[in-house]
Parts: sequence; structure tokens; C-alpha cells
Amino acid sequence: MDLVKGSSVLLVVLFHAEIHMYKVQSDGVAANIWHTVMNVTEPLRMPIFFLVSGMLAASALSRPWTKSRRRTYGMTYLYILWSAIFFTVVAFYVKETPVEALLDFPRRLLVGSSGYWYLYALLLYFIIAKAARRWPLWIIFGIAVALNLLRAPVAQWNRDYAVNIDGASSMTAIAVNLVFYLLGAYYKEVITWISQRATWWWVVGILILVSAYGLWRNSAPEYAEVTYLPVSLGWIVAGVMAAELLVKHEAPRKFGTFFGARTLPIFVVQFPLLMALSSYLRNHRPEYLQNEFVQVFFPIVATVIMVVIALALYRVTQNNRGRFLFEAPRWVVREPGSTPPPVGEKKVSSTA
Repeated sequence: MDLVKGSSVLLVVLFHAEIHMYKVQSDGVAANIWHTVMNVTEPLRMPIFFLVSGMLAASALSRPWTKSRRRTYGMTYLYILWSAIFFTVVAFYVKETPVEALLDFPRRLLVGSSGYWYLYALLLYFIIAKAARRWPLWIIFGIAVALNLLRAPVAQWNRDYAVNIDGASSMTAIAVNLVFYLLGAYYKEVITWISQRATWWWVVGILILVSAYGLWRNSAPEYAEVTYLPVSLGWIVAGVMAAELLVKHEAPRKFGTFFGARTLPIFVVQFPLLMALSSYLRNHRPEYLQNEFVQVFFPIVATVIMVVIALALYRVTQNNRGRFLFEAPRWVVREPGSTPPPVGEKKVSSTA
């Protein structure tokens, strides 16, 4: 799970770096290849991340609400905090007045109008899964599957209603990814069964099929809003099998252990950095981006820089008050009747 989490968050940062390059330089061969690769892997990035998040949340679903505050109050805290940081950066770049920014903030939170919709989704998914745990599983799971299969109508609903609240609404992404969270939360044994049958032949065969579909879909933009649930499931099977085979080796195992435990800081810190990158590329349109060699390595270099900055900030804040950038303070998540740990004792927690 650590290897899948760590790899998927790096793939998300790489996608964002590529898309910002592509917006200002879309006529190069290398830029087009990068764009195609990112489109082909779209059914993998967030679905497999939410699958693992559901697996990590499975045990918490049976606990009382008061024992689940890290996944409710804690996630709400992180979502509001980082959204506030991001929209402050946005207001600076678009010259928005403080009054306008404050008035717009609640509605932007409501419809997930930033990259932090992922935190919003984790909060909503956990509440939905926990609130519906006494229902027959097929009801909530059937609704989640239907939302994904009806991706085009859901996207239209988002344009008709949520986009009127804020134009950057991500409610479509939140709706269609619920099924993957529930798969992880309720069908962990199926994921285990798949991992136990992992072979490179299966991985390569599945990747050929889903990549071929992705290339076809990339050439047919009229199908952009059609569900890709079956393809996502194929990508997930290939990803789980590949991770199972790779963690048998020391280097991938250490990679997964390191990055899997740091997905939150990497994910949240990237967006203010991306805003700065986007502004720089859009305003300066640097000539070096026209160089094919630069286009090959630009997304990778930008990803490395953003990840290094995020990890450096995370490390600096771990032993001071700044750790509340990445961990909800005790007053937010403390359970009723519990006593705080002794001074100097740090409670270790993991955010899916």
C-alpha cells in the first residue's frame, strides 16, 4: 500500500507539472507525447489512490464517531487550512481584494474548487461509508457504481449547478471516485487475492490492453466524459500486481516506505508551487520550452523540485509548531474524556 500511495502521488504531481507545460507549449513532439501519456494514465492516478485510502480507513468505519475524529474533524481542519493557504496565493496572483476572497471562500470550499478536493473527498467518503454501514452494502455500492457509470450526466449536473457556485468545481471527480474508496474499504480481501496471483505476464498483458484503450480514447475527445470504470479496474489490478512484485526487492520497498508516509505534505504543498509555476510560464513563456530536449525533462525536473520543497518543509516543521500544517492539533481531534499525551510525546498518525 505504501508503494502504491507513494507512486500515485508522484504521478499526480508529474501530471500537474506536465499540464502546466502543455498549456504554454503544446506544439512540440515531446510535449504531445507527455500529454498523451498523462491522458492514458488518467484512469489510474486518483482511482488507485482512493482505493488505498479506503483500505486504510476500513477498520475506522466500525469505530464510534467519537473515535474517528482524525478522519472527520482532522480532515476538515486540513481541508480548510490548505484551501485557505491556496486561495490566499490565488488572490495575490489575480489581484483579488481581501473582501472578495473572504466572501468567495465558503462557496469554493463547498464545491471543491481547488486541488484539495481530494481532502474534501476523503472527508465525504468516510462520512458516507460510515453513515451507511448499517445499510445492505449493495445499496451504497450500487449508488457509487451508478455515479461512475453516469459520469457524463454527473458532469453536466456539475456544470448546471455546482459550476454556478464556483467555476472550478471538482464535484464530478468527487462523485465518480467514491466507488474506488468503497472497493478498498469493503473488498480488501479481493485486493489481497489479486496481489497473491501477481505475475509480470499479467501486468504486461493488462497494461497493453488499457494503454491501447487510452490511446484510442485520447484520439476521440467526444468520449472524454464517458465512464472509464472498467479501464480503471484494469489499471488497478496491474498496479496492485506490479507493487506486489516490486516490494520483494529492497529498493522499491524503501521507496514505498519513504514516500508512502509522506503523501500528504507532497500533495498539499504542490498547489501553491504550481500556482507560482503557472504564473511564471504564462507570463514569460520562456524560449527554452520550445526546445524538445527541455520538454522531455521539464515535467520530471519540476516534479523533483516541488517534491523536494514539500519534503523539506515537512521535515522543518516536524519538531515545532509548524507541524500543524500537516497534522491536526490535539484540540481538534482529541476524543471526549481522553487525556493529552505527556509533554514531549508525539502521537504518530497517518492520513490516508
